[in-house]
Amino acid sequence: MPPFEDLEPSILTPDMIYAKERAMLRRLTSGEYPFRRGIFEDDIIVKSKSIRLQSGKRVNLIWGSPKKAKLAPAVFVIDVESASMMTAPTRSFFRRSKRKEQRDRETRYLVNSPFGSNLLGQGFVVAYAIGKDLETLRSARVSDWVNMFDQIRALKVVDENSYFLLSTKEYANLSTYLAGNYSFSGFILEEPCYMLFSRKTHSDIIEQSDRLTTEQIWNRTDPTRRAMYQKIFGNIYSPIMLIRAEDSPAYDFSEKTLIDTLKSSNTYFETITLKRSARNLRSLNTSQGVMDIEPRISYNPRSISIWLEGMITYLKMNSDTVPVELKKRALIR
Repeated sequence: MPPFEDLEPSILTPDMIYAKERAMLRRLTSGEYPFRRGIFEDDIIVKSKSIRLQSGKRVNLIWGSPKKAKLAPAVFVIDVESASMMTAPTRSFFRRSKRKEQRDRETRYLVNSPFGSNLLGQGFVVAYAIGKDLETLRSARVSDWVNMFDQIRALKVVDENSYFLLSTKEYANLSTYLAGNYSFSGFILEEPCYMLFSRKTHSDIIEQSDRLTTEQIWNRTDPTRRAMYQKIFGNIYSPIMLIRAEDSPAYDFSEKTLIDTLKSSNTYFETITLKRSARNLRSLNTSQGVMDIEPRISYNPRSISIWLEGMITYLKMNSDTVPVELKKRALIR
């Protein structure tokens, strides 16, 4: 019998290739290489606009959209990694024009970050604002943010009735306040590990929160913050998606403050609960309580995948327009 006579040829289809590729990415991606969707720059349109704030400073408003989309839902992202990716040094063996380098920097978050790449790949318009430093962005007033939100909402490609806000925990104070002052279709928030709207960390109370009641926590921190929680979350009328992590040091604290407030204020919310935190930041300026412009971010691939899958389902269910997923190009023709 000739060798290999009983073996059947195995033909890999593009679907099989991408399935194996995704599985491999989930196994091999470490914190330095976050799980992200592969998309091609020529499948998307990236634009930017310089915005002058009331403070006189300027920020860049950047947005990306699928090239062939006629109408799509939009997500405005407030994520510290958009700043760190924008300011990270560009590695290249060839000299490029300043215009090309600027475009590469603007495209980096959309193509390389888990949120930018997966949302764009699923057919959403993705927008965010970048300042030269975080203090520039912090100087933006509510009217400045409303102006930026309105400019994205007014884009021809954006469905004005399908417009969402996504915020990582570093901007929980800001994004929560903005969500109560602007009409979004939905608000996705990574649960903070600190007390909102307070200048004190209350770290000692957070550590004891599993043994304390809700009343004891408020009385030992700042009772006035309880009314602030009620007021601000009571003003949010869009459905909230809260991303939680069981290993968060403030999990019990949040359960007895934030979750309790959402329930008592009859605010509609859903949760995605992860076994492990999806994101970890290594670089913090703890002396001033202010985050550095370029924190080093690591990811838990499994957690970030669960976050993305649940979030995208939530976004699609709350959108009036169904996003059209970018086609995956075959690796073998």
